[in-house]
Amino acid sequence: MTEENKEFIDAYIFMTYENMLKTLEKERLKVLFPEECNDPFEFMSAPPTKLPDGYTSFDSTHLRKEYGFLSFTKTYKSPTMWAHYADNHKGCCVHFRFPSLPEQNSSCRILAPQENPPYKYRQLRVEHEGECFASTQSSKTHEITKHVILYDVLYQKERAEFDGILSGHTAYGNKLEFRINTIFITKDKSWEYEQEQRIIIPTSFPTEVEDNLIFVRGFNPYIKSVMLGMHCPYSEGLTQSLINAFTLGEKNGTKITYSSKKCDCISVSRVKPTSNTFEVISDEHEDFLKFLNEKGK
Repeated sequence: MTEENKEFIDAYIFMTYENMLKTLEKERLKVLFPEECNDPFEFMSAPPTKLPDGYTSFDSTHLRKEYGFLSFTKTYKSPTMWAHYADNHKGCCVHFRFPSLPEQNSSCRILAPQENPPYKYRQLRVEHEGECFASTQSSKTHEITKHVILYDVLYQKERAEFDGILSGHTAYGNKLEFRINTIFITKDKSWEYEQEQRIIIPTSFPTEVEDNLIFVRGFNPYIKSVMLGMHCPYSEGLTQSLINAFTLGEKNGTKITYSSKKCDCISVSRVKPTSNTFEVISDEHEDFLKFLNEKGK
């Protein structure tokens, strides 16, 4: 990736305070699977119908067991998201900043492209051991699909149809587009307030299992800051100390020694109501974003 096309994208995950500490201590993120989500329609296609070529569309039931995802949101300012996913404002919001290629548009151009809405995605430059989707025999395709891809969720009134093709590349004019079946990223418009983005994680991706929960590594190095909710009972100072111990320190029994190597410290702040809207904001986080943008990192 050259400096000319190098960009950064900010993404957020809301969670309880306790889960935030576990995420930093164990250096991993929990993978969500459809059956444990609050939306029963995750990865569920429209009923099988006759396709233009006369064949019947494929059954998507198996996808709900073979694929999970990491769920992010574009903003930390929504009080509704804090209420639903951050322990009713007592939890926190974890800020990720991913290096990426510029945003791209794609759509399903194989079957009735005029009926399939375009969606947006970014190829993230995240180091990891697996592939988000199995590659083909083409070395060029193998190289492209090895990158983690962050998709914007589509919000519409009708469920997507599953045509049996999970992902791949489509030559459209002189452009090679990566496509994913939109069943993975389509939700009802009532969820639009979430402004969700997601990374699809197949079960073949290197994972860890603990207490019947599945986790992945490789994303924690891109955590830049943590914001506490308005009603979080823990102070910024205590939280900063705990985070530093988990991310900068090395345990030796009960004693913690801090590494001498240079390492970016994860900043901690707290959100507050804005002066004239129903959003929340962290002035410290906004200043931090400006600093990162100015430094280009």
